[in-house]
Amino acid sequence: MTNPPAPVAPPIKSLRILVGFLSASLVMFGVVLYFVLPSGDYPPIWVPWALGGLAVVSHLLSRALGFNLKPVPAGTLPAEAMVTARAAFQASSVLRFALSELVAIVAIVLSFAVPPASWMTYLIGLVLALILLRVNVWPSTAVISKAQQQLDREDGQSFLSDALLGLAPGTTASGVIRS
Repeated sequence: MTNPPAPVAPPIKSLRILVGFLSASLVMFGVVLYFVLPSGDYPPIWVPWALGGLAVVSHLLSRALGFNLKPVPAGTLPAEAMVTARAAFQASSVLRFALSELVAIVAIVLSFAVPPASWMTYLIGLVLALILLRVNVWPSTAVISKAQQQLDREDGQSFLSDALLGLAPGTTASGVIRS
C-alpha cells in the first residue's frame, strides 16, 4: 500500500506567508522601539509630512518600477510561461516590498535623530508602510491582475493567476483568489 503524496501548497500561500512575516517584523520593530524610546512625545510637524511625502514617492515608484514586468512572448508554452510569470511576480513583489518598507526604515532613523526621540515617529512611518504593503505588495486580486496585465501586454499569455494558485493553465476561476 502506498501513501498518496502530500498536497502541495499553492505558491500564493507561501508568498502571502512571506509578506505577512515581513510585515509582522516591522510591527516588532515598533514594539522594540516602544521600550527603547519611552517618550511618546509627538515629533515636529515636518516629520509626518516628510514621511507622508516619502510614502507617496514610494507608492509611485512601486507602481512605476514594481509593475514594470517583461511581457511573456507570444507563443510561449503554457508551462514555461507560468514559471516565468511566477518568478517575475515574486521578484517584483520583493522590489515593491523594499520600496514600501523604506518608509518604516526612514522612520526608525528619524525616531532617534529628531528631537524629541520618540516611538511616535516610528508609529507614523509604520502605519504608512503597512498601508503601502497592503495596496502594493499583498498578493490580492488587484495586485495580481495588474501584474498579469503587464505580463500579457504583447499578445503573450502568462497564466499568472493559475501559476500562483498551482493550477493547470487556463483553469482559474476568476473568484478563486481572495484578498
